[in-house]
Amino acid sequence: MNVFFGAICFSLNIVLFSVFLSSPTLRKKHRNRILMILGLADTFNTLAILFMGKNRVELYTEVIQTHNLPTRTAWQCAIEPWLILRGIGDIWPPVVQMVIGIQRALAVFAPIWFHKNGRNRSSFLFGSTLVILLPTLLIGFVIAYINRNMKVLYYCGRKAAFGKNYAIFIYIINIFGYLFSFLINCITMIKASSTINKLVRRQIINVRYSLVISFISFILVSIPNMISILSVHYEEVLSFISKPSTYFTCINSGINIFVYLSLNAEFRHQFKYLFCNKKRVVTYGEAEKASKGSKTRHHVDLVVHSVHSLA
Repeated sequence: MNVFFGAICFSLNIVLFSVFLSSPTLRKKHRNRILMILGLADTFNTLAILFMGKNRVELYTEVIQTHNLPTRTAWQCAIEPWLILRGIGDIWPPVVQMVIGIQRALAVFAPIWFHKNGRNRSSFLFGSTLVILLPTLLIGFVIAYINRNMKVLYYCGRKAAFGKNYAIFIYIINIFGYLFSFLINCITMIKASSTINKLVRRQIINVRYSLVISFISFILVSIPNMISILSVHYEEVLSFISKPSTYFTCINSGINIFVYLSLNAEFRHQFKYLFCNKKRVVTYGEAEKASKGSKTRHHVDLVVHSVHSLA
């Protein structure tokens, strides 16, 4: 199941990047670069779940064939490639969403300051989230190295490699990271919708993406992780509830493409242009130029006709 969900969601993110990168107009906008950074963080999570499934299949197959449980140490678990990827996938996406939420709030609550100082929003997002991600990962590996000779459960995991306290810390990041992002986006949307300032109201479309994505993440990740953090102390009672949280996390990392298809007309047109019949699809740029030149149906028909002629 992990391999299946991981592969499907990883493929969806590859499609997402294909759409963004295939259009110069899409990839030049800071808004879309921000969405691509979030997609990159989510891609690490899908790869982690895919490789975790592959690792478990190989490990359990060996146990069944040999009838022996392999002996592992905390450090051996920590340097497993899938667990390194899982660390990135656990921490980076919620941190990215928190910083995006803060950026959206600044654009709405301090629009003049934001537009004067926030020109490199995507670069700031990438750099600031890495500054949080890398030390957080390093702390986990320091803990694992200190306990490098400690025997742990043979199938490894966050608690086995990095200890119970660090595992709880990761759960807290997932719970409160997405919760904070959802709440701040709700507040920002209310503020943007209730003002008459045109500069602020222009942010509504950006906040809308963040609000929908953070809501989905809160439902699929924060709530299951609330249950998982309880399972640290009551594992036998709640393990059957927390097990599906891995699948929900994976789905959360692959579902963003459907949000953009629903809310972003430019993304939707480029998707159709790439993956549907190009002879029948008018690109977003052509349709936009036609609508600017005239609002009449006659002019739009001329654009459609010209595209068929060129095809």
